[in-house]
Parts: sequence; C-alpha cells; structure tokens
Amino acid sequence: MNKGKLIKILGEGNLVIPLYILKNFRKLDLEMDEFVFLMYLYNKENKLEFNPDKIGKELNMDIMEVMGYISLLGDKGYLTLDVLKSGDGVIEEVINLNPFYEKLNTILINMVALDEPKKEEDIFPFIEKQIGRPLNSLEISAVNGWLDNKVTIELIKKAFSIASDFGVSSIKYIDKLIFDWTKNGIKTVDDLEKQEKSKQESEPVDLDIGDWNWLDDEEEYIGN
Repeated sequence: MNKGKLIKILGEGNLVIPLYILKNFRKLDLEMDEFVFLMYLYNKENKLEFNPDKIGKELNMDIMEVMGYISLLGDKGYLTLDVLKSGDGVIEEVINLNPFYEKLNTILINMVALDEPKKEEDIFPFIEKQIGRPLNSLEISAVNGWLDNKVTIELIKKAFSIASDFGVSSIKYIDKLIFDWTKNGIKTVDDLEKQEKSKQESEPVDLDIGDWNWLDDEEEYIGN
C-alpha cells in the first residue's frame, strides 16, 4: 500500500486529530499510515457509507489500496462493516467505528484515574454545569489533554463562553476551538486578547472551525 499518499494528507493539514487521540497514538498499535487512514474515517461520520471508489478518489488511492486498509483495520479490531436496512427496505453497507471508540475508551479510562488528581483546579464541575450532564471518559480525557497542554482554566472558560454565544455546548466544538488556539500559540486569555488587538479588533480570530455538524459530534462524544 502507498503510505506516502496518506502521510502527504496528514502533512497538508487536511485532517483534524484531537489532542487526546494524538497523545495516545502509540497505544493504538497502528502504523502511521494506518492511523492516518483511520483518522480520515474519523473525520467523516460515524456510520460512513462503504464506498471504496469514493474513498479512493478522496485519498488519491486505488480501490485495492482502500480495501487493504479497511481489511487491515477490521482485523485489528478498529472497525466493522455493517449491513443496514432502512425503513423503505433499502440495504446499504456502512463502516462502523464503534470498535475504535471502545478501544480508545479503554485506554482513556486508565488515564483519567491517574491524571485527574494532578490538576490545580477542578474544572470538571464547571464543564458539567455548562453541558448539563456528567462527562463521559472520552470527554474527561479531552479536558485533561487541554490542561496537560498548559491551556489555562480561564481560557477553557472563555471557550465555553464563546461556544455559548453560538448556542453550542459540545465538548468536541470546544476541543476544536482550543486546538486552533493552541496551534496559533494561544494558551491564555491574555494571549487571545493580544491576538485580537493585533487584528485591530475589527476582524474575528480565525478559529478555522469550518462546516461542523455539532449535533453529530456531540452524539459521537457521548458514545451513541
């Protein structure tokens, strides 16, 4: 399989890889090209239509290469191919990433118990109040990832404030927001204010949020 094609996609920044997944890459026991292919699927929807021709065109790969990665990731327990039947009787085959989420969940549960007591301030009750429910293990690990990356409590609260202005409370929305900030060297509210001033306060901070389906992402984090 042509690993270079997938590595190029990663280098071009066409994939969003949450910090908590990136930090645990080695624990996933995947080669880099396998990981990138899995992240391509992750960036799609949870039940992605199994269409090797379409996937191949998006990744500049032939069908046999796509089938090879699907088969390999299936053998390693990261996905399944499921046959679904709609209400009108239409049958379709989809790629199901639930096995990947379950593997990741197992890794993160072990991390949560070790990391949570180390934090200077317990941000979790604040976040749970914002989203109106307890955090699950994936979300807890995402928050720990922000703190481990030296993002301040105040900036996390600022992110929730901005999200609230858009009527959003999804942890994945916040994760993307903080990811874009840290990518631009912003880890404190002061950093954010300095960047806003440098843009003459007339232009919004380029958060590179993109066309995001917040409802689907929230369901994915909850683990439906």
